[in-house]
Amino acid sequence: MRFWILAPLFPLLLAGSALGTEAVQRERSDETFNLQVFPKDTKRSELIPHMRNFSFALGVPCTHCHGTAEQTGWDNRGVDYSLDVKPAKAKAREMLRMVEEINSRLLAKVPHRSGLGLEVTCFTCHSGIPLPETIEARVARTIQAEGLEAALEDYRSLRGRYYGSAAYNFKEQPLVEVAAELHRSGNYEAAAAISRLNLEFHPDSAQSKFRLAEAYAGSGEKEKARKIFQEMLEADPGDRWVKQRLEALDKP
Repeated sequence: MRFWILAPLFPLLLAGSALGTEAVQRERSDETFNLQVFPKDTKRSELIPHMRNFSFALGVPCTHCHGTAEQTGWDNRGVDYSLDVKPAKAKAREMLRMVEEINSRLLAKVPHRSGLGLEVTCFTCHSGIPLPETIEARVARTIQAEGLEAALEDYRSLRGRYYGSAAYNFKEQPLVEVAAELHRSGNYEAAAAISRLNLEFHPDSAQSKFRLAEAYAGSGEKEKARKIFQEMLEADPGDRWVKQRLEALDKP
């Protein structure tokens, strides 16, 4: 089974000084317990790098899957890794089986596949976060579940925490798409707010300016829309789409 490429190593400490007697004995041996996906004869020293990879790929501590329900966070002292208590552990096993199926069977059938030997890994989808969700999906979900203001706050918080990592795409395009979808659904207020949010971080984004003007036009605020379209046309006199929208605003 090919799990050795799952991600770069992540420097986690998997043992502490306050382990119980049984746990200490296991720490001192190279034996593993309760393996259901990895081969039964996998040694502990071989298993630990994979566990570190999983932790890095999802951005979670080992206690995300291991130990008792009360054991959380980055302190691994006293954790019994053989326990099957947390639902995340059962889910992880199914994910590993899925990865193996994709790499060993499905990808093998892809014609003209790259000769680089590229394979799916945990990091391929998760990119350092537990839930592999795009930023546009998260924004849309948060608007629906918690409201517009909560979505704006959540986006700023995520950007402050994850900007520069592979976790989310904070370029202009994702929020442009969110604003466009909100406009299509008739939620012009939210479309305008998402466009303004995008312009906070991408002030020169022509797409966001266009979407903001469209949102204003949709909500009947034609003067605001006209002002934005005129400014865009001054910056790029050859933009035929802006010309068309500006002309449409002047029609009864």
